[in-house]
Amino acid sequence: MREEDKILDSDDEDDQKRDFTATNDASQRIYTKACVLFKVTPSTFLYRHLTTMKVPLQNHAIGDAGAKAMATALVENKKVQIVDLSSTGITAVGLGYILEMLEENTSITDINLSSNFFNSTGAKQISDAFTYNQTVKKLNISGNEFKDEDSRCLAEIIEENITLQVLIISRNAFGETAGTNFGKALEHNTTLIHFDISWNHLRQQGAIELCHGLQNNNTLEVLNLSWNGFGLEGCHEMGKTLKINRSLTDLDLSSNRVNYDAFKLLLRGLVKNKTLKTIKIGFNPITTDGAMSILRAVLDDRCKSLTTLDMSDVSVDNDFVTLLKKVQHIRPLHITHGNLLRHDDLRKGDNPVVLDTDDPVTILFECVKTKNLRLIDLMKNLDKDNSDTLSREELNRGLSEIDVPLSRRSLDILMEKLDMNKDGQVDFMELMTKYKEHVRRVTKLQREADVDLKHYKHFDKLEQLREMVRLRLSLTPAAGQSH
Repeated sequence: MREEDKILDSDDEDDQKRDFTATNDASQRIYTKACVLFKVTPSTFLYRHLTTMKVPLQNHAIGDAGAKAMATALVENKKVQIVDLSSTGITAVGLGYILEMLEENTSITDINLSSNFFNSTGAKQISDAFTYNQTVKKLNISGNEFKDEDSRCLAEIIEENITLQVLIISRNAFGETAGTNFGKALEHNTTLIHFDISWNHLRQQGAIELCHGLQNNNTLEVLNLSWNGFGLEGCHEMGKTLKINRSLTDLDLSSNRVNYDAFKLLLRGLVKNKTLKTIKIGFNPITTDGAMSILRAVLDDRCKSLTTLDMSDVSVDNDFVTLLKKVQHIRPLHITHGNLLRHDDLRKGDNPVVLDTDDPVTILFECVKTKNLRLIDLMKNLDKDNSDTLSREELNRGLSEIDVPLSRRSLDILMEKLDMNKDGQVDFMELMTKYKEHVRRVTKLQREADVDLKHYKHFDKLEQLREMVRLRLSLTPAAGQSH
């Protein structure tokens, strides 16, 4: 016979002496009798909420015995839908009573079991109970001292449960093993919408494997990875994930050791993503250049779905503020950032800073791409004497007019690369040939960087030049106009 049946059949009169108002609600009657049977001091707060939609017991130290009395009262309760048992002093013993109740209760859809003392024993109990539970849609088991190895059984919930929509497992000790287990489970999940694994130890291979799982997941919308250690490796894989994933709308990578280099890897996927609306990258060592990179991406009409950018504690500069105003005139974008720093402007009075680079070909063709010009348009704009060829002086003057002046050394390199027949002039066919070579080179470097992180440094050098060109042109008053 179940505990609640024993209580209902009991003739014990001691409960009549207790200071509880008589009621016809079965759950309240069961609760008062259970408290007598289990020698638990009843809670008037809990008693009142047994007839409401939510039982908010957070920070009420009910312990295992109190959990048993409450669970007994909730078995056949049809009114309560939300139960908050966070920080209630329950161990794996009390958890057992709660999970037995959930096997028969059909109304509770949201349960918070965070900040208790379940340990590995509790992890196994939760896995057994929730793998096939078809009622609960939101489960919070944060802060229960779960270890990395406990992720194996908890991953079964993600893989097998077909009802759960929100799973919060933050503030535990999940590391690389957990990242692998949860990543594999996410590949098979078809119902989870919100997954919070913040304040854990996901890094290196664990971060990579979690991203692998996301590449094959089509339902997850909100992913909180804050306060882990994704770093360069994790951002490299997350960048590839964002190119593929079509369900994520909210990504939190706050405090993940994401520096400027790691952020650029992330940005490569972000600019191709069509669904992400909110990204949080605050409390990371991202430089002012990193802050500018995403703004330039937005200005270039990439990251089209993005509406909220949280860069809390990330410092920005005057150029960022200037560009932000320009972006917000074009599209709605809410941005949170850190302190405003001052530094020398890109322009020094009326004299623009001359660029010295070993790859002036990239500078030239990125100008073409950024200004949305055809090669024939470039020829017409730069060919001032209508000779159908470009001299060194015409190239120099044309690039200076759009605020991308090259040093003498870089101009020499540019002419050497473009002037294939060495006649001192660049014609349209030479320009077209070098442009095709440039496109093939960019494609190859990007493909190699996607395959293996060790190749990234070569692509990074190219990407730095491309981003620099975009910045220069975006801050030029005449940007977008023909010269």
